[in-house]
Amino acid sequence: MANTEYRDAVRILFLLVEGSIENAETATSAPYPRRFEGETRLQALDFWVRYPDYLADELLAQYLQTQDKARLDAARAIFEDDEPSEKSIPMLRRYFGAYEPLDTVLSILAVAGLVRPVTIHHPTAHPRHFLLSQAGVDIAKQIVEDHSIFAWYANRAKLVLEVAKGRGGAALKERQHQQKEYHEAHLNDLIPTIAERVLARLEEIEA
Repeated sequence: MANTEYRDAVRILFLLVEGSIENAETATSAPYPRRFEGETRLQALDFWVRYPDYLADELLAQYLQTQDKARLDAARAIFEDDEPSEKSIPMLRRYFGAYEPLDTVLSILAVAGLVRPVTIHHPTAHPRHFLLSQAGVDIAKQIVEDHSIFAWYANRAKLVLEVAKGRGGAALKERQHQQKEYHEAHLNDLIPTIAERVLARLEEIEA
């Protein structure tokens, strides 16, 4: 199996752990004490990990709303570390926005006993949620301790969840569609970078 698939599995695991809540269902809470709600939400959060330039633009928008200097500093750090060139992992534009099948990644996590996907049956939709075992939570911490190269992904998952501010998948997707380049990307084309535009915006704010 390709190393990129294991890297993807680790990245997704960090997002699942960081974005999870207590699993209140008594039937599953013993083996799976944590729960992450919504595959659409997971895809939207993963987009911001994979596109640091779009994340930086959201950080700048929040800075202008709140004057929280930590948001401005985080956006600046993205460009100082050349993340749009060094850390970007392109995603395809699908019908509803950025999307990549997670079946391979989830099978890696499921076989290891870390994550269990569950489908919620509802009259109008069948969302997929993810149950996390204690081993999944513990291994996410252990990965960073044993392999410092993954610390960036762990820290980025924390930042992305902070920026998401509790919004669900539909709200996050709607926010990302407000970016012209994202929304107007052709179906099955890679979503383009906005790094140049966001860097200009950062420099204008800091001027």
